[in-house]
Amino acid sequence: MKRNKWIALILVVVLTTVVGCSTGNGNGNAGNNSNASGEGTKPAQNAHGKFEPPITITTARPVGGDYTFINGEDINNNVHNKWAKDKLGIEIKDLWNTTDNAAYHTKLRLSLTTQDQLPDVFIVQDPNLIADLIQSGKVKDISADFEQYASERIKKVYDDNGAALNQVKKEEQLLGLPIFAGGDGTNPVLWVRQDWLDNLKLQAPTTIDEFEKVMDAFTNQDPDGNGKKDTFGFSLSGRNGFSNWMSDVSFVFGAYTGKFIPGTWQQGDDGILKYGSVQPGIKDGLGKLQEWYKKGYLDPELAAIDEVKATESFIQGKSGMIAAPFWSHGWPLGDVKGTNPDALLRAYTLPTGPDGKSARYTGAVNEGKVMMFNKDFKHMDAFFLYLDKIYDNPFETGDFKDGFFEGYDYAIVDGKPEYDPKKFPTPLEAVASSSKYNLFWNVPAIPFQGSANYDYMFNGGEPTSRAHKEIMIQDPEMVRAGALNYQMTGINAPNEFLGAPTETMRNKNDNLKTMELETFAKIIYGNEPLDKFDTFVADWKSKGGDQIEQEINEWYKSVNP
Repeated sequence: MKRNKWIALILVVVLTTVVGCSTGNGNGNAGNNSNASGEGTKPAQNAHGKFEPPITITTARPVGGDYTFINGEDINNNVHNKWAKDKLGIEIKDLWNTTDNAAYHTKLRLSLTTQDQLPDVFIVQDPNLIADLIQSGKVKDISADFEQYASERIKKVYDDNGAALNQVKKEEQLLGLPIFAGGDGTNPVLWVRQDWLDNLKLQAPTTIDEFEKVMDAFTNQDPDGNGKKDTFGFSLSGRNGFSNWMSDVSFVFGAYTGKFIPGTWQQGDDGILKYGSVQPGIKDGLGKLQEWYKKGYLDPELAAIDEVKATESFIQGKSGMIAAPFWSHGWPLGDVKGTNPDALLRAYTLPTGPDGKSARYTGAVNEGKVMMFNKDFKHMDAFFLYLDKIYDNPFETGDFKDGFFEGYDYAIVDGKPEYDPKKFPTPLEAVASSSKYNLFWNVPAIPFQGSANYDYMFNGGEPTSRAHKEIMIQDPEMVRAGALNYQMTGINAPNEFLGAPTETMRNKNDNLKTMELETFAKIIYGNEPLDKFDTFVADWKSKGGDQIEQEINEWYKSVNP
């Protein structure tokens, strides 16, 4: 139940990652397209923008434990679907649902390889499946539809973040639409057990050298005061890579490269995209991690645990520092209070390297999420009308300027919107997840505006938007962490390769990635000498890495002529 509570809070945080604007709806023109089957009356919009007769848009999605329904509703019958039909004349129909993301993508792939019907509109987050769909001929080129039907404000959002479109381009075709998630919500800040710092009369670290000294004290000076040597300095995950949305360690490598972090492709000084894991400076980061592991500063299971599992040592009071998103003060890190009610968490900026260098993991503006369209789908005018209406929420205009649905995610109390569900006229333990009922699974965002709101409010700004008011009811330390996240924008290291996996990547990248993870883990554990990194780089290049780099840069030139 506690986890569900914090998932609900995270949904509120996502809603606050946008800036309020008064731009109006800006709807595009709508045409008189036929229905999906090409038969029957051609629906048209009436004077109020509603399609008559109603049209149907089919979809599919995973509906897991992060969905909260009230009033006996479910994914097929809920307040959002009723609004879409009553207001827009759009009837949303789920062809099928799964309980998790993996099963969803498996079923989508089966639909691609069989004669099963693809939904009219559907989200894809698997890069290989995106590539297969692009090549399949079963998805729609929406280039002309975007130009004709997208509202001006929607066009501006995509113009401002045009690089994201590269992942669904094929020559002059646009075979999908990235769905923006913000881009700054999963960037790490440094979370520290402030009570441990206070017990040992230490200052928070600002450099890698100071970080090392704090880790040593947390490992060897009994920071929790229990008389036992049962703590260590830093929790991290290396199972899926060394640049992570949670339990991150990318900043240690960034402290020596100033730009490159493991697992990402970034532009070098020569304009060529290069793979971060094989660049100079990564070896220095590995060497430092090897030293720290030998001294007992790091989680002994770091290579075997995933991003969420790695938080457990911090939550259980075994470690004193972890790099995680600003909102993780609630879930999962806040669960440390269950182990020690007196535990005090505080956020800090990430430590910098010997020369002031720094770089950190940076979430993609759409987290790999794109919407694709069945090639036979006839109602792109309706889709873009719907998309613009959903954007009323982040733009704080129209039907959704205060929230999505009164009594679900907000309520009007004394003439003003209230976002604390316990203060609703009919109180709720947690808000209903009505922001997730839409076709995009979450609220589409205006990228990179979220942490700016936190910085504004933390520095004493007057609340002028819904996002600001939602921030006001959040934990003050999380607000502070959000402001620090914004202040570290200059060290973001986003992945600049957004295209579909290249031919060599699809054939060889899994083996190369396994070799990378195993080599890095063995070096950190001390099972291989640090110079093994040089052998790894040579092997990576000769076993497909150089060819992948060539293919990626051919793609990069094609989308940046």
